[in-house]
Amino acid sequence: MGQINETVYPHYTLANVGATLALAAGIEAPAQSEEPIPAVLNLVKANTVSGKADKLLIFNPDAVALWLYLRYTDFFAPVQRHTQLTLPMRAVMPSVTPVCFGTIYTGAMPAVHGIQKYEKPVIRTDSFFDSAVRAGKKTAICAVDGCSMSRIFLEREIDYFITESDLEAVEKALKLINEDDYDIIVCYQGNYDSTMHGDGTEAQTSLDALLDNAAWFDRLVKAFDKRWAGVDRLCAWITDHGAHDGPDGRGSHGKDITEDMNVTHFWGVTHA
Repeated sequence: MGQINETVYPHYTLANVGATLALAAGIEAPAQSEEPIPAVLNLVKANTVSGKADKLLIFNPDAVALWLYLRYTDFFAPVQRHTQLTLPMRAVMPSVTPVCFGTIYTGAMPAVHGIQKYEKPVIRTDSFFDSAVRAGKKTAICAVDGCSMSRIFLEREIDYFITESDLEAVEKALKLINEDDYDIIVCYQGNYDSTMHGDGTEAQTSLDALLDNAAWFDRLVKAFDKRWAGVDRLCAWITDHGAHDGPDGRGSHGKDITEDMNVTHFWGVTHA
């Protein structure tokens, strides 16, 4: 992977996401979260009848860097088809999955939520999921067994659908959309992260996984829009960190470099 001639990190960090999600849904922000992102909240106000999203679909692809969006922009067409706002975002250090998702859903920096290295304990800090429970929002997480999102937010009064593969997580989320009445569905995807660690960030297997992520997001949002037409709703593509190729040609992350720290989030809001 070539070097990205960009030394300035985006203004907003993952710590701004927790409050943004909560306030977009009309519920209280996690207790220790940082400030929300005004552009997202303005999008919600402009595209809903009630001023909030009553249904949320959150897609969490792992390790999709900003440089991937810049280099393979066409890959993201299925994502941008459903979203109006594309935001460059900055990860937190160390830029590894449990640290970053811990920050995304608590809205707090690692020193606050407690995960500061690659480990997967249950986070006790107040989170978006706790806010959802307090607000009576029926919430589900769909994620492959063993991944960070299958572990670090356990022990809440929400539903966990732990699967054997990333595709099964998508299929479970699709089933929940079509057959149940969840207010918030989170679907985690680790397929690109897995392939890039093994084969490199731009190996064909990795690019195929990236295309799968975009296609799965498209599939889920189409079902979400059909199921909840006429309801104020939000869909979001929220990744955790980026990636770079190491000397051995395999993908890696965890450094304070633009390739690892700069990511892109996509937000879509509609009532139609």
